[in-house]
Amino acid sequence: MYRCQDCHGGELMCPTCAVHIHERQPLHRIECWNGTSFQITTLKTLGARFQLGHPIGVQCINLIPAFNDDFVILDCNGIHEVGLDFCACQSAQPHIIQLLCGHLFPATTSDPKSAATFRVLEYFQMLSFESKGSAWEFYNTVVRLTENIGTHVPKNHYDSLRWMICEWCFVMQMKHCGQGHHLGGIKATEAGACAVLCPACPHPNKNLPVGWENSPPEFQFLYVMFIAIDANFRLVRRNVSSDAVDPGLNHGYTFFVEETGYKGFLASCNRVGNAQEKSTCSSHSAVNLADTRASRGLAATGVGTVDCARHNFKYINMDYLFFSSMQSSHDIHVLNISYDIACQWNKNLWSHMSAFPHKYRIDHDNKLVTFLVPKFHLPAHITSCQTRFSFNFIKGVGRTDGEAPERGWADINPIATSTCEMGPGSSRDTIDDHFNNWNWKKAAIPEAEECAGDLKEFEAALDADQLAGWRKEIEMWESDRSLTNLFEVKARTTVTQAAMHLALSKAEVEEIECVIAHAASCRRRVEFEVKTIRQHATDAQKVKILQHINSLHLQLDIPSEDKAHKINLFLPSSLPPTFPCDDCLLKYEWDLRQAQANNALNDLHTVINMTYHLYKYKYAFIRAKYTAARDALRRILKPLDRRKDAVPLKHDEGKTVGQQNISWIWKVAGVSNNQEEGLQDLLRVEWCKVQARAHRWEEEVQLLREEVCCVLAFLEWQAGWWDAQGSQHQFGSSAFTEGAVAYAHHQAMLCRSMSARFRLLWEAIPS
Repeated sequence: MYRCQDCHGGELMCPTCAVHIHERQPLHRIECWNGTSFQITTLKTLGARFQLGHPIGVQCINLIPAFNDDFVILDCNGIHEVGLDFCACQSAQPHIIQLLCGHLFPATTSDPKSAATFRVLEYFQMLSFESKGSAWEFYNTVVRLTENIGTHVPKNHYDSLRWMICEWCFVMQMKHCGQGHHLGGIKATEAGACAVLCPACPHPNKNLPVGWENSPPEFQFLYVMFIAIDANFRLVRRNVSSDAVDPGLNHGYTFFVEETGYKGFLASCNRVGNAQEKSTCSSHSAVNLADTRASRGLAATGVGTVDCARHNFKYINMDYLFFSSMQSSHDIHVLNISYDIACQWNKNLWSHMSAFPHKYRIDHDNKLVTFLVPKFHLPAHITSCQTRFSFNFIKGVGRTDGEAPERGWADINPIATSTCEMGPGSSRDTIDDHFNNWNWKKAAIPEAEECAGDLKEFEAALDADQLAGWRKEIEMWESDRSLTNLFEVKARTTVTQAAMHLALSKAEVEEIECVIAHAASCRRRVEFEVKTIRQHATDAQKVKILQHINSLHLQLDIPSEDKAHKINLFLPSSLPPTFPCDDCLLKYEWDLRQAQANNALNDLHTVINMTYHLYKYKYAFIRAKYTAARDALRRILKPLDRRKDAVPLKHDEGKTVGQQNISWIWKVAGVSNNQEEGLQDLLRVEWCKVQARAHRWEEEVQLLREEVCCVLAFLEWQAGWWDAQGSQHQFGSSAFTEGAVAYAHHQAMLCRSMSARFRLLWEAIPS
């Protein structure tokens, strides 16, 4: 009459057999034949009892039922009402210990009436790591597996499951980091002790070779600590609950700093009343918000994620995260620190450090500290920052991009939908758990060879003496970046188009500027787009052209049926030489055209030199742009030259455009023996970039090989560390002590197994 939904096969059995078969599987779902169909029943209804406190097969003589004989167990296949008996013998363990020995995690520590299996808690933890699903979604899944009709919905155990999940994750964290073997127990846990460390990062006395601190200067970059700083606005938590109601179980043990000390420090700084610092770079308002609103920031190494409070002291949150993280890296001599606004943040970092307690301070005078901006964020900075803080130009960073936190955010962001509704403690503990999972889960040689070949080819075309001078200068700059930055092109004195627009605006000729510059530019763009559009153009391309044509119609105030790009604007340069034209109009267009020509020449100067050495082709559109501006200048010059009362115009030191010798820009760009200053300046900058690219790839290969050694050494150290933990702590029970020793040796075995696996995978990496 009975069958089991969870056992293999669907054979029917009698009540006695059903109870007997499921004595060791009390959480299976049973169905009963009612004469016409099957209906759900329970093993408790059949009289099955789940006995705790004794090994399987041993009958206890003094059993007591669970509180009110009403016990519920949550498992992966549903919510089960079970008959459960505790052992009450003289040597019986407390009820919660009996439950834990039966792989059941109690919801409370006194008179527990519900529990979750270890299996369901582990299942949810792994599922949430991969899917970022919430406990609420998981609980409803378990409920529907129990009863999917809605007529016999079980009593709500969601809060109990949520508490058990939080406690389970904390206990597993303590177990995995070896804190259960610590002589002082959990109370002795230090800040950051439970964070899963990166085995590829340098850890003195763990994975660095003997004498690493005395290695030659040219090899110091192999033992550098890369620190990436960023803020995550997606993880903002709603203003629900409080630290008093939901304090959390971690107290700075993993990634979040200890809350009380952190907020106390912020409060003391707020009382000082420091003013905001004015940025000398781009606005970066979104990044600055990381230090002025209630958000969370993460320092990518060590301890660092915190709930930020409002304040007026610039960068204080990031300062606190950074100095907290660096407590575990005092012995590292070289630090590469990247932050979206490092150009501003680093200015007063060391002076801010004086406000911190002594344990947070860094002996930066005896370290080589380099501040950088991540590659993706760098283009938003001003030009000087783009060369000074670039990963591409700084010695010893390899091909690092500084964007590692963004990859972490991509993994963690989906959990925001559930953590934003949590209290502060639960939210921090949950994110700590997910960050540890991310840390647990986480080829450059061909590119290095290719870039080295580019550098060799480039240098073959350069003058040997000049190249030697550049090498010496770049080495000096790499040692002291306060010297002239060789990656920057020297400032030019030519008037740019933007500068001329500003001058015309100040002269209150905005209307003329718009007609001459903007309308001419729009007309030229529309005409070019109409010519180049293909027969099978997309709707998006057609819409773009129509929008430009409509805009030009409005500017020129012409009938809609006329083709805007065919309308003659009658600029001074388009008029016949004999046609009368006001001198001021001629001068306005001359100034604008000359500025356009200067812009185009500057673009050509850079582009042609680069393409000559690297790509072997020219940008025809830029050249055409300059040619058009040059022809217009020549036509304007003719009527001006005929007028004796015209004001002389300065252009190219008194030469007319027709007399200017521009053949060098086409014929000798890239000839290394040409001593024209602008050309040599561009050649120097391009050589510096090509050399930097080749050197970064060489460093990347060296860093990769060193990281391989660091990972293997770290795993071997960790295996030895676990071996030593086995006998650290003596428990009250010999069985518990034996279990602790076995667990420690098991962890050591896993470390050695991973090390062996990695060695096999990395055999292909050439030495």
